[in-house]
Amino acid sequence: MIRASIDIGSNSCLLLVLEIKGESITTLESHSRITSLGKDLDVNKCFLDESIKSTLQALSDYSNILSKYDIDSREVIVTATEASRVANNFDDLSVPAKKDFNFEIQRISGEGEAFYTAFGVAMGVEDKSSNITIMDIGGASTELINVQLDDFKIINSVSLPIGSVRATNWIKNKAFDVELKKILGEYELDSFKVKRLICVAGTMTTVAAIIEKMSTFNEDKIQGLTFSRESLDLLKAELENKSGDEILEHYPICGKRAFSIYGGALVASKLSSYLNVSEFEISTYGLRYGVAIKGSIDERFI
Repeated sequence: MIRASIDIGSNSCLLLVLEIKGESITTLESHSRITSLGKDLDVNKCFLDESIKSTLQALSDYSNILSKYDIDSREVIVTATEASRVANNFDDLSVPAKKDFNFEIQRISGEGEAFYTAFGVAMGVEDKSSNITIMDIGGASTELINVQLDDFKIINSVSLPIGSVRATNWIKNKAFDVELKKILGEYELDSFKVKRLICVAGTMTTVAAIIEKMSTFNEDKIQGLTFSRESLDLLKAELENKSGDEILEHYPICGKRAFSIYGGALVASKLSSYLNVSEFEISTYGLRYGVAIKGSIDERFI
């Protein structure tokens, strides 16, 4: 059985194609495009035209890739998260996606994002004897999720309105500290205070690749990597006074994520300090894996 999912996030658009045979799961395709849907979203409450264009181009590319497989485009599970929940012009993206590629974009709730992300991460954890806490830093939001592994269950989760692209905009407007203080005062996070966080999504996988001095991104090598909060803070300090172009020059593995990687590293550093985290583990699984393996989106999450 072939299953495919597309995750339209606030910073990137991801494609996953899996072959599922009983308990065996093989990744056939895994692709990422930086589309920056969350750029300037807090100011405009709308997607920028250039971000919509980039996302539709990614969907066009993915449609071509999927044509190699025996899968109807209507069966591809396409999810959209925080940026699409906020944008007033979501139809400017969803209508042509349906018309041109037959992709039905489903906006899922923060609760749904947490569930499918956790389900994807859980499949990559070998030791199911203890619970885990997941941090998913996206472009516009960050999910924190406590998960029971032995009999999969979300113990609790929270979706914070802070992410790498949002943080980058706040830094530019000298509003980061004020916005972070507001969030930390608004949300109860004591239950997420742990020594180790399992991290998913582009910000932290890119951070891990930089720390490991990788010249090219390799999902297999990134999966399961661990590093300390001290390593994260050292990298954050290195990135702090560099422009996006300078970051790209020093760390070409960032690609189009260079403009927002400092913002994402700052979010990770501040939240992990608040939560007393000392170590991070990277998972390359997440929302797109959870969605593809489940095979559908539960209507309570739409």
